Formats: sequence, C-alpha cells, structure tokens
Amino acid sequence: MKQIELCENGICAVWQVCDDLRLQLLHFSAQACAAKAEPEEGVYALEVHVTGENCELERNGIRHAMTSAGWRMQYIRHTDERNEAGRRITFYMKEPAIGLQARQIYQFYDGIQTVRAWAELENVGADDLGIEYVSSFALTGVERGGLSAPEDKMRVWIPHNTWCREAQWKSYSFPEVGLTSSQIYQRQHSATALSVGNTGTWSTKSYLPMGYLENVETGSALLWQIENNGSWHWEIGDQTGYYYLLLSGPTESDSHWWKKLKPGEQFVSVPAAVSVINGTFSQAVGEMTKYRRRIRRTHPDNAKASVIFNDYMNCLWADPTTEKEKQMIDAAAELGCEYYVVDGGWYSAGYWWDSVGEWKESKERFPNGLVEVMDYIRGKGMIPGLWLEPEVMGIHSPMVQQVKPEWFFTRHGKAVQERSRYQLDFRNPEVIRYMDETIDRLIKEYGVGYSRLIIISKRASAQKRMPTALVMVCCPTTVRICAGWNP
Repeated sequence: MKQIELCENGICAVWQVCDDLRLQLLHFSAQACAAKAEPEEGVYALEVHVTGENCELERNGIRHAMTSAGWRMQYIRHTDERNEAGRRITFYMKEPAIGLQARQIYQFYDGIQTVRAWAELENVGADDLGIEYVSSFALTGVERGGLSAPEDKMRVWIPHNTWCREAQWKSYSFPEVGLTSSQIYQRQHSATALSVGNTGTWSTKSYLPMGYLENVETGSALLWQIENNGSWHWEIGDQTGYYYLLLSGPTESDSHWWKKLKPGEQFVSVPAAVSVINGTFSQAVGEMTKYRRRIRRTHPDNAKASVIFNDYMNCLWADPTTEKEKQMIDAAAELGCEYYVVDGGWYSAGYWWDSVGEWKESKERFPNGLVEVMDYIRGKGMIPGLWLEPEVMGIHSPMVQQVKPEWFFTRHGKAVQERSRYQLDFRNPEVIRYMDETIDRLIKEYGVGYSRLIIISKRASAQKRMPTALVMVCCPTTVRICAGWNP
C-alpha cells in the first residue's frame, strides 16, 4: 500500500493505492489530512459499470458505488505535470479481465481552489463493452474531520431550480435526507443514497447541476458543478463505515444513457469541477466563480456586454402586435438598449402555443409584415432579434400535414405529443435542412441580427439515448442546426 499526497493552491489531496492495486481518493479538502487513512472498502477513484459484468461486493442497483469495472480497476502509474492552466495529475489504470483501460484526470488551476476532474476510457480488448455508468469525480470519506457523528456535523446543500423559481439553495442535515447511521461504524452502509440529477437537455429544470457539502464542526466544505447541458447525476451514500461523493454525467439507470464502446474506441466523461474551502458558502462560490472566469472562452461579448431587451417577461407575454411593439421599442431605445427581441406569438393570430413550426408572421398581428417592426427597431439604432423554438412543431401547425412521420420522435410507434407539441428528430437530415432554410429565411427577409433560441427537449426517443437538438441560446449571428448526442 502506498499513498500519494499533494497540496496545491490550497487543496490537499490524498490518493491511496491499495495492496491489490485498487486506487481510492481518500482526502480532498482545504484542510490537511490529520492522520494517515487506513485501507478500506468504499468507492474507488474511478467507478465504471459495464453491462453484463459482475462485482462480488454488495452494490445495490440504485447506487453507483462498487461498480463492476471500478471494483476491478488496477493502478498502473500516474503522472504529475504542468500545463498552461496549472498542475495536472493523471492516473493510468486498467481492468485486466475485459480489456478496459482508463485515465482519471485532475486539472488544477493556478491561484484557484478548484479542480476539474474527468475520466477517459479506452477499449483495448476484442469485444464491445457496454458502459452504463462512469464517474468523473469519486471521493470516499467525505465526513472525515472532527469528532462528532456524521449526522451531527455534515450538511448538504441542494440547489432546487426551475423556470421562474431559480437557484433555491436549501441546506439539509444527513438525517433529513435519509443518511442516518444505523449500524456499528465498521459495517455502516445502506442500500440507498441521496441522488440528485437531471434527465434531458433542460439541464436545470429541477436542480442546478451543483451541490455543496459542509462539515460544520471543522468548517471545511466542498462545492461542485457538473459541466453538461444534458443529463447528469450526483450522489452521496455510505459504504463500509464511510460516506462517499460521486459526480457523473448521464447514466443508464437514471437517464437511459448507454454507450457501446467498440474495440479501439475511446470515451471521455462529462467534466466536473470541485472547489474546496475552509470557510463559508459565499467563499466557496467565490472560488467557483474564479474558476468559471478562468475557463471561459475568449469572446468579444466578454469585453463588451450588450444591453438586450426582450418583450416577453412582464411585458407583452407573447401577445405582440405592430403597435404594441412600437411602443415598447421606443421605450427600450430611450433606455439605451442595443438589441430588441420580439418573443413568442408573432406567428399566430390568436392562441400561439400549439401552432408553432411554420415560422411565418401573422398578418393579423402585423398587417404590413414583421419586416415593418424589424425596420422600426433598426431605425431606433438597435439590432432586431427574434425568438423561435426550433425543436418543436405544434400539433395544429400547418406544417404537420406537409412533413413525413419520420420528422418526429416516436415512442412505441406513436409520435410523442407533449403539451400539444411534437418533438422534431434532428437525426433526420430533412429536419436539419428545413431549420437551416427557416433561419436563413428569417435573416434574409426580416434582417434578424439576433436569434433567441429556446431548447427544452423532453425524453422523447424510444432509444435509450438522449436527443440533443441545438447549439446555442441567444446568438447574435446566423445559426446552423446540427444533430448531436449528449456525451
């Protein structure tokens, strides 16, 4: 057994290579590890579950600890190097029975108490491997530090979130989320875990892809974010006397994600960032904010943030007309806005929700055409913008009778209808071509310089994968639609 210790940017980490070559991350904190950790069962530094593979230890299907390949994964070596961001630690591992190799990577950032972690899998065997779960960050012993029992000192903060009710961080004790000690310390483990996650491309519809765990006795805490615009999952559970934290992207059991990894293929997990702090929640958020600013791509909008006015929320509520818009445009111009966006309802005479899909203006609302409003916006010195939701088609849209059934997602042979709308299947080249032509037309006919694109896809596919439709939200240029799949 050997331990690998480092302190970097105020982060103290301890990995342990057990005698059987299994690797564990035993300590990750702003506080130094007070004592050498003993060999133990628990989660490993990389948890991977492969279809059809066995784990002799007690896994329990609802949890993602003690996975089949994770349990058999063996440490080979590790590298400690520096790049333009900072220090990078890479652990090389292998699962000898099925030909799976892995790299668990921890990227540090100079001057910031945050690490980005992810895993890279490679099939070096002769057979296909079905990947049902892969962790991006796995820590065992999150309750270390202090003398109190975990239920007395540990609190987990969950960021409840939804449309019009955003970022509601709530703090819970371990017993309040079902994590109560019930056995002697050495055997303490249960068949469940606190699980928080999301299914689909609306990644924040119930929770932010984040969490916060604090030890109120010692003052140490972890703040994390999972960096994916699709499905994600994190869990806290107990295993043989210790509590663990697992962060990941989509999973087979939680979000119907599954990856066939063919011989010679590689797969990269969803990144997760973890900040450590010896202090308050606000300080932890400060460290995560520094990290977000460091990794953000260079873009002119970062240097000059434009003022954008959208006519929907608390204004026209998707009931636009030429005269209403002109009054709002005048007011926005007086306030110094630089972009003006016409939101929903511009394509329907009355109730608009279930008739979307053709993306042509309503003559009742705009007798002289929408181009009159776009020209009026430009005349006031602003750039005109337009809202559309390209991944849907209303069940009463004129387009429904003009397209093939293959344009829509189906379940058990029937087109999926969700709140009077169909979901377009962007794996179909005809769908991609139609939306490309639609956006080109809006730019050419109306002179749109800003597209506000709302993408809220449901789990519509009958296949056990999650469809992703579009590339960006609120983009001040032309947009090309492209098919894609969540990683």
